Amino acid sequence: MLSLTALALLAAACTTSPGPDGPTTTTITLPGQPVIAVFSVIPGSSPAPALVTFRWTASDPVGDPLTCRLDPDGDGDFDHVLTDCAGTSSRTHYFETGGTFTAKIQVEDGITPPAILTKTVNIGAGVAETYDIQLRPIGTIGPAEQAAFDAAEALWESVIARGVADVNVNLAADACLAGSAPLSGVVDDLIIDFAIRPIDGVGQILGQAGPCTMATGDRLTRVGGMEFDSDDVATMLAAGTFDEIVVHEMGHVLGIGTLWSYYRSLLTGAGGPDPRYVGAAAVAEYQTLGGAEADIPIEASGGPGTNDSHWRESVFDDELMTGYIDAGSNPLSMISIASMADLGYRIDPAAAQAYSLPMGAVMAAVVAANSVAHSEQGTMLRPARSSVVG
Repeated sequence: MLSLTALALLAAACTTSPGPDGPTTTTITLPGQPVIAVFSVIPGSSPAPALVTFRWTASDPVGDPLTCRLDPDGDGDFDHVLTDCAGTSSRTHYFETGGTFTAKIQVEDGITPPAILTKTVNIGAGVAETYDIQLRPIGTIGPAEQAAFDAAEALWESVIARGVADVNVNLAADACLAGSAPLSGVVDDLIIDFAIRPIDGVGQILGQAGPCTMATGDRLTRVGGMEFDSDDVATMLAAGTFDEIVVHEMGHVLGIGTLWSYYRSLLTGAGGPDPRYVGAAAVAEYQTLGGAEADIPIEASGGPGTNDSHWRESVFDDELMTGYIDAGSNPLSMISIASMADLGYRIDPAAAQAYSLPMGAVMAAVVAANSVAHSEQGTMLRPARSSVVG
């Protein structure tokens, strides 16, 4: 470790000298000074509004504790300050409007001068079109149930800040769900067929949902389907959970858990004992809430339709996109909303619901004792009939 006197002498050694084309600056890295090995911006260019992920790797040669300060938009304010930040860290920033910004990461050990790196972030103007979901009921839907579907539609339309490209679709009757009407024409932005009917009796599968038709360009859903077990709906309504389950299933239609591996590499270890989600934006939000890992634990139990397609219940407890519904509130967190940005949607963080990440073995034991099985299928409905359109 350097003394204060040595620091002053070394700092004075950074000089400006004339060169053939004018003055040049010589930078000297001091012994023990922090090192930033990587500073990346994901994506570096995007239309507004954009959720951008900043990821960096910092170290200190002599093991001093580090503080990382991130100014994502170059306005001179450090929006994120992380202590004990040796290793890889990530944070997100929401750019509502277009422009060119200079992001800065500054890493300090409190002894030597800080290490600093900058990156340019280009945010285009984007388009103003909002995202629109159209619901097509199959059969008769009661007023209480319809209110839950309408509320879920409004919530997801607030999460997704901008529309996607229109596509032409030509689907025969029953192409997505049994009983769904034929569909021919332009889809702007998403059509969801839904039904309430018997599935497997009381207390087992509560709902199942997924994409049916995806666009060739962005690989996002344009037509999807949802089914809810009529033997369970009255119980869910009485318990106050039906509205949350509808939001959950609509999330699967949009792609959470169902499109992670569809022309994407957001999921690793599928089918194994420890699957992980690696999308940059959701991982950054997980770390912001206190998650110490470099990726997100995904459910490995519960059978087909639950494993590999939900956040892990023992880690996330009552977060809405786990595979189980809990008594009380089940919030849609910023982690889930950021995963929508990883899929390619342009999202609005203001739609996130308040959520705290539970930690530790004690909490995991409480979760195991008190969770109520959701036991739902989040995989694609009728994947053999799923289609891609341009």
